[in-house]
Formats: sequence, structure tokens, C-alpha cells
Amino acid sequence: MKEKNILIIKFGGLGDIVLSLNAIYSIKSKFKNSKLILLTEKPYQKLLEQSKLFDNIIVIKRSLFYFYDVFQIKKKMNFLSLDKVFDLQTSKRSSFYLRIFYKKGICTSGIGKYAKIRHDNPERDKMHTLDRQAEQLKLSKVSFKKSIDLNWLYPKKQNKRKIALIVPGGSKKRLYKRIPIEVFSKIIKFLIANKIEPIIIGSEDDFLICKKLSQIFPTIRNLCNKTDFFKIAKLSKQALISIGNDTGPMHIISRGDNPTFVFFTKYSDFSLCGQQGKRVSIIRYDKNNFEFGYQVIKKIKKVLLI
Repeated sequence: MKEKNILIIKFGGLGDIVLSLNAIYSIKSKFKNSKLILLTEKPYQKLLEQSKLFDNIIVIKRSLFYFYDVFQIKKKMNFLSLDKVFDLQTSKRSSFYLRIFYKKGICTSGIGKYAKIRHDNPERDKMHTLDRQAEQLKLSKVSFKKSIDLNWLYPKKQNKRKIALIVPGGSKKRLYKRIPIEVFSKIIKFLIANKIEPIIIGSEDDFLICKKLSQIFPTIRNLCNKTDFFKIAKLSKQALISIGNDTGPMHIISRGDNPTFVFFTKYSDFSLCGQQGKRVSIIRYDKNNFEFGYQVIKKIKKVLLI
């Protein structure tokens, strides 16, 4: 029987969403004549609507209680008849959601006892997101697309400006993923000295660090909490270079294939969830602020031919 309705389960953060686009494109390509439905959360609805990948996007607000989530899902999907479900989140929570569909005899892909097509590789948690999802989809005979078209996110033609995007923040729940403000200060000072305008971006979680940098450098533009996903993508195409911590916006920036430096502390593992892109460079932070700042500036000089 030809599949008619296919559900994809994928929640955030932002980096997880961006990394999962390859798997979503792969499913879309395999089931060209089917309707694709997404189960996700509110923050990513507008971004994914713009992609035109889905015929329907169902939004729930995840709670502390799995059973309440199941109630929401059942209520919002009561009218839908599904043929396949791909759980790309593959968490304990999303695996629990699969029981809704498993009990109805729907073909489910994921992990755990409610996945009919089960990705049970014991090494899966040591794999990069793209490799892990590629292996999961292979079990359903879905060919993984390593290269995808993201023209819907990035403007086709953008004139280069003498600007540099600076992303000094990151999740307030994971402050250990941020490198010290002193390093960013050193980089910004260098950029200004070379007549390159730094533009700071971030979410409301990054308000304090962005404010501090604005106080140190009163003339720079602070766009903290003033940019949506599409504005970030546009600025990244205009910028000569983008520099920031391992955080969600850097996944959007790196896919634009402009020079991008991403800082990783010892608490983040690039081999599991690193940013993708043709011109992304991963730089490990070693806790020596002076030496690290010097090394980053040396790399900036090389990329920008300063």
C-alpha cells in the first residue's frame, strides 16, 4: 500500500532541528506522493513552515508529565490516519509517544519497545546526529541526503558588507558551553581596529553578556533578541565572518557556507553534534584566554587576508 500520511516527530533545540533537516529531506524524497506531517514545538513552527516541507505542522507544549503530552497528541491528531511514523527525536519521552501509534498497528521507526523498525545499534549515542539518523532511516530503506537545498532559508544574493557576526552567548542552562567574555572582547577589538563592524546577536538568554560587550564597545551594534531565524541567515550571508559559541544560531550560520568559527569547550563534543557547512571551523577552547584569543585572531587574519 502506498503511504498517504507520514508523521515525523522532532523537537528542539534549534541546533537539533537544523541538523535533522537532512533526514527530513530524505524522508520527503523517498515518499514523494505522501503527505508529510510534523510534530514539534512552537519556537520552530515558523521556521519549518517556511521550508514548505510539510503539509501539516502540529504543535504541542511539552509538559513534565508524559501522559499529558500523549493526551495533547491524541487530541490534536484524532482526525489523522497515519501510515508511518519516524521518531527523529529518539528520546525517552518521544519513544513513549510511539505507543500511541504502535498500538494502532502503524509502522513506527525509532528506539525502544514501541518502534517496529528499531534502531538498536548500541553505539548510536556515540554517533554524530547526521550519521545516527542516516543509519536509522536506512533500516526503512530511506536513502540519506547529505546535501540539501536551503534556499528557502538563505537569500540567494547578498552583497558582502564589512561586518562580522558575534555570537557570545548560549543556553543559560549550559553556561559551561560559553567561553569567557574576555576572549570575545579581544576579537571585537581586533575587528574594530581593522574597520570590520562587529554585530552581536543572541536570544534573551544572552542579554547580560551582550550588554556587557556593548558597554565595553559602545559603538557596536547589539541585536540581542532582535533577530529571528531568517534575519540571522541573511546577516550570515552578508558577513565576512561569523564567530561564536556552540549554540543554536551557529547551526543556521554555518549552513550558509560563509567563514564560520565555532568555539567548543571540553563540555561539548563536535563529533556528536557539530555544526555542518563547507566553511565551518571548530576551535577548541583551552582555558588560556590570552593564547586562545591570539590563535583565533591569527585564524581570522588568514581567512580574511588581513
